[in-house]
Amino acid sequence: MSSIYKYAVYRPEFFENFYLKLSCFGDFNDPFEMVMGNYFLSMSEEEAEEIMSYSNNLNDPTSYNDAALDAKCGVRASIGVICFTAKPDNLLMWAHYANNHSGICIEFDSSAIHFNGKFKDASICEFTGNTIKDHYKNIGILKKVEYQLERLSYIEPQEFESNTSSWFVKSPEWKYEEEQRMLISLDSAIRDSNNNMYFFEMEPTIIKSVILGCQMQASVKSEIFKKCQKLGIKVKEVFIHAHQFKLDIVDYSPENHRKYFNEYNLNRITHY
Repeated sequence: MSSIYKYAVYRPEFFENFYLKLSCFGDFNDPFEMVMGNYFLSMSEEEAEEIMSYSNNLNDPTSYNDAALDAKCGVRASIGVICFTAKPDNLLMWAHYANNHSGICIEFDSSAIHFNGKFKDASICEFTGNTIKDHYKNIGILKKVEYQLERLSYIEPQEFESNTSSWFVKSPEWKYEEEQRMLISLDSAIRDSNNNMYFFEMEPTIIKSVILGCQMQASVKSEIFKKCQKLGIKVKEVFIHAHQFKLDIVDYSPENHRKYFNEYNLNRITHY
């Protein structure tokens, strides 16, 4: 079975509800997320005028602005994103997303139906209450992010409404993340109204392992191990390599602490 990974800050309640936070428009640390480029700005004045002559929306500023507002409020307000990665030993991912190596990395079975269409047609019509089939593209299917310098661009603002392809394109500077992501209709998410956040509920049966960061306290590791034992989830832990800038991932055992925490192996120990 293939795997995908989710780096996260450790929250004890995760092992009670198995919620992962969805990122919505405006939540990302990348200002280019969910923002298409404007194709007009790359055209000559003559080319722009020719295209505008064929479009009622582009010739009418009021119509254009109304269409742009409707489109932006539509898909952006209706869809959340959940992000994963291909590797569990990425130094920068541990630092940026797992609380400076003191958090966890969750290994999921990427062949599970959760990532392959279970939530594909989950949007609900607000008038009829019925499921809307294929309301937006790319919903409920795990897809790899592509990294390129050119942004996907629009001409007509209506393209915002159904085109989510740009949500899977990022700058080459993010390539180290090796990201895979899935779009989820907020209709199928769980909303925390107090904090205005949305969560996606996972099933513990699709969790293959939980990996503990190299700077996690031994007492917290033991706590997580006990929770996972009850759920039948395998636990691994990370130690820094003895002489290279890399991480070693091993099966968790209390014996590991005695094995590594001695005068000969202090180069592999951070916080204990």
